[in-house]
Amino acid sequence: MRLSRRSVIGAASGVLLSGPSPARAAAPSLFQRLALRPLICAHRGWRNPEASENDLAEFARATAAGPFMLELDLAQASDGTVVLMHDATVDRTTDGHGTVAALSGPAIRALHLRRSGGIAEARVPDFQSVLQWAARTPTALLMLDIKAVPPDTVMTMVRQAGLDDRVLLLTFSEKISRAAFAVSDRALVSCLATSTDAVRRARTMAGDRCFAAYVPRGAQPDLFQAAHDSGAVVVTDLLGRTAIDDAVSPPAGAAFVRRLPIDIIVTNTPLALRAALRTT
Repeated sequence: MRLSRRSVIGAASGVLLSGPSPARAAAPSLFQRLALRPLICAHRGWRNPEASENDLAEFARATAAGPFMLELDLAQASDGTVVLMHDATVDRTTDGHGTVAALSGPAIRALHLRRSGGIAEARVPDFQSVLQWAARTPTALLMLDIKAVPPDTVMTMVRQAGLDDRVLLLTFSEKISRAAFAVSDRALVSCLATSTDAVRRARTMAGDRCFAAYVPRGAQPDLFQAAHDSGAVVVTDLLGRTAIDDAVSPPAGAAFVRRLPIDIIVTNTPLALRAALRTT
């Protein structure tokens, strides 16, 4: 029997309402948190774009302030170390220069992150450090933009940290989606859903498993509904044309989320969006 969005999240909701076991109460899974939709996801893991992006200290602050899901970007250094970096180079977000692929893990971890006011004290974190922090932080949920890092590499590390049920893998091509499904029996895999055909293909790839459909914000309401009806966890965003802006104001974003069957919403301003959702 297919494990649809309704059955998986509905079961998780029952756990929340009836009271989970002490062990599970300490670290609710992603599906348990989705029962209290919408789940707000902090883009680049920040509370607002004035902070450093992909910054472990900011992850802790955003989680304490929310808690919010954290969207973060993975890249692979020349020695295979998985680090947090959005761009192919370190120039924009750190005080260093060069491509991630040409620099070693230790060299990248030694770089200071930039923030709106200049160079920050924080250094570039590696993925292993983030996983160790998340394992110690019961409310931490991670949305992993795996970029060019192989899904099996990512999931081996996630599994070793015991975080399979607290991560979502972002994929934006069917090739990577298939590879992610092949190695992720418990983690939620997100597929780009730009059409109803794409939703059907993702449903086929997922088989009996629940999956996530990342629907572009500008899509017609019918596509959001089709993704929802397929049993997918519906993901979208409020992001603008640059990394640091949202396309709409928090009140308009809250109305957008309320109008459509959205389960996870990615934003650069999670605190403001939460406040708007509470007043609508």
